[in-house]
Amino acid sequence: MDLAELTRLKERLDRLRPIPPEKMELVDEKLTIEWTYNSNAIEGNTLSLEETAFFLKKGLTVQGKSMVEHLEAQNHIQAILFLKDVVEKTHPLTEGLIKELHALLMRGIDWMWVGAPERRVRKPTRPGQYKVEPNHVVRLDGKIHHYCEPIKVPEEMERLLRFYEEKKSERHPVELAAEMHYGLVQIHPFADGNGRLARLLMNLILMHNSYPPAVIRNEKRQEYYQALIAADEGDLSGFVTLVAGEVERTIRMMAATVEQPIGDCAEGISERLSRLDLQLRREKGTERQQE
Repeated sequence: MDLAELTRLKERLDRLRPIPPEKMELVDEKLTIEWTYNSNAIEGNTLSLEETAFFLKKGLTVQGKSMVEHLEAQNHIQAILFLKDVVEKTHPLTEGLIKELHALLMRGIDWMWVGAPERRVRKPTRPGQYKVEPNHVVRLDGKIHHYCEPIKVPEEMERLLRFYEEKKSERHPVELAAEMHYGLVQIHPFADGNGRLARLLMNLILMHNSYPPAVIRNEKRQEYYQALIAADEGDLSGFVTLVAGEVERTIRMMAATVEQPIGDCAEGISERLSRLDLQLRREKGTERQQE
């Protein structure tokens, strides 16, 4: 989507404000659940959308899913709440804020497994602290992608934040948000959690500029990674387009929610949660019979 057209679409949404509190609550709930599910799923978390919603709303763990997967969902919610507080209080974007956000994302997840299954090793995640070992990866095209060396991380993070301060008044918010996401991913400053952190940083910048978050869907994972590979080759346009499309989707969802009767808005989530609740109860009943 053209950024000028996206700006006009946002302005039409702004004219619907103030959004009634009960509608805004539904929008926040839907965005929080979808954002958490999709961002974690992109990184390999196997909780489904319905399971994520069930855990976050009911506070009950899902059978067959690891504690780390539940922690990732819980921590991501806390990180979103942190972002909202940062935006509300207009805190500036700083290195300390980024570290605090990473610490929230990784709370309780002190170790990660790296390497091939037959020779994987356990390494510390160091929540809120920069990496001390290289974390290069194999890209979709089979090439090894080298991120910033640990010793250069503080310098590169300072450079990224200077770029933000220099460009924030002249770049379109969506373009700047995409650039900052890409910049953080290029540095990969932490041992783990960099992708989720980059998407949170991107949305913090959008929210600071009164845009709704871009929820990059798991179904677009390959397109997302291909756009980042193209950015590695010097073409960021595809990634900006992808982010703009997801912002557009959020804006249209918000507008539709405002215009729908309140009962119709809530029905989808409630029905899915009820189905999952019934399914889990049946599974537990079957297990008791087998015992």
